[in-house]
Amino acid sequence: MKKTNSIKKLLASMAIVSSAALTFAPATTHAGEVSYNAAVSNMYLWRGQNISSPSPAVFGGIDYAADSGFYVGTWTSSEGAAGSTEFDLYGGFAGGMGDFGYDIGYAAYLYPDVNGKEFVNSDASFLSEYIVGLSFKDLSATFFLYTEEVSDMYTSIDYSVGKFGLHAGMYKFKASGSDYTDFNVSYAATDSLSFTLSKAQGDGVKGAENPMIQVTYALPI
Repeated sequence: MKKTNSIKKLLASMAIVSSAALTFAPATTHAGEVSYNAAVSNMYLWRGQNISSPSPAVFGGIDYAADSGFYVGTWTSSEGAAGSTEFDLYGGFAGGMGDFGYDIGYAAYLYPDVNGKEFVNSDASFLSEYIVGLSFKDLSATFFLYTEEVSDMYTSIDYSVGKFGLHAGMYKFKASGSDYTDFNVSYAATDSLSFTLSKAQGDGVKGAENPMIQVTYALPI
């Protein structure tokens, strides 16, 4: 599930999503401007799990950020939940003072081809979240809370050091036995090419808990 460039700034390791969502470096949204991003990857790595397995993924989006801090955007992936395509819509407000930053947003995720198939810990073809992010310099904490009548929440802690990004996440589900944690280290080899080593563990992890390596290339547009 991709997030806006404002949110991705708070998710340092996702450059994301964003993210994070995703571990790639899309074009940066400048205040009062429209930007575009597109990338290809060997997997759709979302919160420590490969939701496009066994297929690779192609994705891209459009973002707009105003001088006031208001932003909106849309994003799509060729492969997402349970083999479905994915369409995201999001918006919010971001700002800060000095080294401190904040981001308050809303994101809706649509999976038109899920048709009741299980997606991570849900069978929904439509999901939405409230998003609250806080940051200080290169350290950020972001909270994703489902808007439906559930108490599921994902917390992401991220820190960037030069070309490296460090991430720790915790997924708390209303349903017992579904919680899990994930960790990753990302490296931006170039402005376009990035690598992410990711590991998820816990009862809610679908499939093997072995570490995964994501390779992503941002297309020049």
